[in-house]
Order: sequence, then structure tokens, then C-alpha cells
Amino acid sequence: MMIAEILVYITLVSSLIIPLMDALGYGRSRAVVIVSWVGVASFTIASIILLSTSSVNEFYAGLVVHDSFTSLILLGASIAAILVLIAVNMDAIVWPSNPAFYSLIPLILFGLFYLAGANSIITVIASWLLVSVASYVMVALPGDRESRLAAIRYVFIGATATLIIALWASATLIGAGIELITPIKPREFKSEAFLVLSLALAAFGFKLGVVPFHWWLPSVYGRADGRPIAIVAGIVKLGFIALIVRIISESFAGSLDAAFIIALIAIATMTYGNIAALTTLDLQRLLAYSSIAHVGYIISALTVIIAEPNSPVSKLALAGVAIQSIAYTLAKTPLFTLVAEAGRELEGELRGLLARDNTTAISSTILLASLLGIPPLIGFWGKLFIFLPLASYSIILLIVALVNSGISSVYYIRALRNIVTPAATQQSRIIRDRYRAVVVISAIATIILGLIAPIIIRLI
Repeated sequence: MMIAEILVYITLVSSLIIPLMDALGYGRSRAVVIVSWVGVASFTIASIILLSTSSVNEFYAGLVVHDSFTSLILLGASIAAILVLIAVNMDAIVWPSNPAFYSLIPLILFGLFYLAGANSIITVIASWLLVSVASYVMVALPGDRESRLAAIRYVFIGATATLIIALWASATLIGAGIELITPIKPREFKSEAFLVLSLALAAFGFKLGVVPFHWWLPSVYGRADGRPIAIVAGIVKLGFIALIVRIISESFAGSLDAAFIIALIAIATMTYGNIAALTTLDLQRLLAYSSIAHVGYIISALTVIIAEPNSPVSKLALAGVAIQSIAYTLAKTPLFTLVAEAGRELEGELRGLLARDNTTAISSTILLASLLGIPPLIGFWGKLFIFLPLASYSIILLIVALVNSGISSVYYIRALRNIVTPAATQQSRIIRDRYRAVVVISAIATIILGLIAPIIIRLI
């Protein structure tokens, strides 16, 4: 896979060239955006190449390993990056941090290549730091007060998560030699294994917003400018999802104790996210809370992957994680950018969107319906491939997931109602073509991928 590796390095080079262009006086030119596009396009092609191969691809003597699951995750991240670049275009040129936005997007993608496929302690730590630091900076880039405050909180949480992942690495090294992934059999699930699992869940819990480590997420996702948040929620999160699936599923394969602990966390996470989303009419905060709920659905699939490793239901659950992750990023990325452009109040700026901009309103409706899980959209297949395997592990967990999905229909339908209900007064905010195009493109992709989702599952 030499070609894919070269393309990934082109992504890195494009990120490093942009600061040099700024030093030479080209930081406010369109050339900066073009170079960022080159990096994103290179990464997208590399992801497609990796996904097209039927074998597992190893890099750097096995330090990085990409299978069809991680390759699909990388492709989803690259699609999200394309959507953000289309929407933002030259808007970030006027930010006081320019041209950092255009440099950090390919840098984050480069880090995700190693994070998603990390297969050693050193790779986990190095890629974790690279992606984390870049995402902290990304949140603060617009320069407004709310974004800076959100970035400060994000840095604090990120530092805590990094400390915990370092402790996890130490515990793993002490307990399992120098290998990153050493399967821990059910009979070995004692104090040492419990410590390793607890540290891993805490570190990833902070990164993904898993209960009880979720408290920071609404004030970061729901507070900062929606365009950087589209990067953090739509791209960065996918890398950490891929890594936690790798670490937890392989380290604790066959452990019913680990599966039970994760099931409890999944129930708490999806329940909190959905109930909290009922309390707000702010679309950006609603998206933040629903992000917590969706992570709950995703990690619930880990229970099956752990409890019944290498079984047909385990493979179906893994496919569900991949498809649900793509459905999540296809919806959340354009919706966060739309909030930055059109406003966030469902009973304010967004009320009556259908009457003012029916194309954007209809497309937003499709994306929200996908998050709800309406067939035949891709979000339906993601939830279906997660929920079906749960029946083989725990009927109770399946019922809780279904009930939570029903709860989510309340706030999604309420959001849709406000979008289609005429506003009492004429709203003045006009959605620019670029932001409208991103929502439309995502809606079309959501429909098309929903129609071919049964084919996609065969890739995993």
C-alpha cells in the first residue's frame, strides 16, 4: 500500500506548507484553500484505496493496521472534511487565527490515519496527542468569546483524558509486556484487567462524551462556533470511535464482565443524551446532546463484539458501528455548519426555514430523519445493524435502546415542526449557497448510502 502511504504524506505536507505560505505573505489568498483541498483530496483517495483492498493493510512493521472497518471510518472522516471545506471556503480567512483552520484540517486527517489504526502503545500516544492538540486549537480559531471559553474547557478535559490514557498505557505495559493488544480471557478479569478497562473507558469516555464523563460536551459542542465543531464532532470523534473499538474489543474479547460494564455505561449514556435533548430549543445544543446519545448506541454494540467475538452477530454489530458512524457524521457535519450560518434557535432564526429556503429545509429534514433512524436512510441501517445483534446479548439492553430511540423522536420531530412552521415575523438571515450546498449534498448522500447500505455491510 505504498501509494496510500504516499498520499497520506501528501496530506501532511499540505498542512505544513500553509504556514510557510503565510510567512511569505500568501496567508490570505485563495491558494491557501487550494492547498488544504489538495491535502483532503489526497487523504480521501488513500481511504478509498485502503477500502478497496480485501486484505488487512499493515504499515511500519505492524505499528499501524487498517482493515475494512477502519478504512470505512477514514473515508467517512474525509467526506466530512470535504463538506466543511465546501461550506467554509474563504470564510476563515478573516479569522484572527488565519490560516490555521486550513492547515489543521489536513493535519487532523493525517493524525486520524494513525489513531484509527494504532496497534502499539507508542502509536496510540503519539496519534492521540497530535489529533487532540489540533482539535483543541481548532475550537478556538474563530476568535469569539464563546469559542475561546469552549476551547479552554476542551483543553482541560483533553489534558485529563491524556493523563488517563498515559496511565492506561502504563497499566497495559506492566500487565502485558510491550504489546498493545493482548487478549484478556474471562478467567483473567480480576483487579488488573478491571484497572486497564476502567482507564480505557475513562480516557475514551472523556473524548467521546460517555456518561459519567460527558459533562463538558454540551458546553463545548453547544457553545463554540459551529464550523470548528463540525470538524471535532464529524471528523475527530470518528478516529476515537475506531480506536476504542480496536482496543476494547481485542483486549477483552470473550469477557462477559467487560461486556456487562460497557452495557451499563451505554444505557446511562444514551438515556442521558436523549432526555437532556428534550430540554432545549437550541439546535446546536440539541445536536450536542444527541451526539452523546449516539455514542451510547455505538458503544452498546461493543457488548456483542466483546461477548461473542468472531461470530456472525459480532460482525454485524461491527458493521453497525461503521455505518452508524458514517450516518452520524453525514448529518452532524452539515447541521453544525448550518447552525453557524443560519442561527441556532428553533423558535427564533430557524423557525419557518421551509418558507424562506425550502431546499435547505427539506435537506435538513432528511438529515434529522436519518439521525432518528427513518428508513430507508443510512441512519436506519446503522441503528438496525446495531440493535439486531443486541438481542443475542441482552433483550433488556435492546429494549432500552429501542425506548431511547423512541424518546429521540420527540425532540427531532419538534425540531422538524419548527423548521416547517411559518415564522410570525420575517427572518433576515440568508443562507449562502455554499452552506446550502453542503446540506443538500449530505442529504442526497444519506439517501443513496441508505439504498446501498446492505451492500456496504459486505465490505466489513
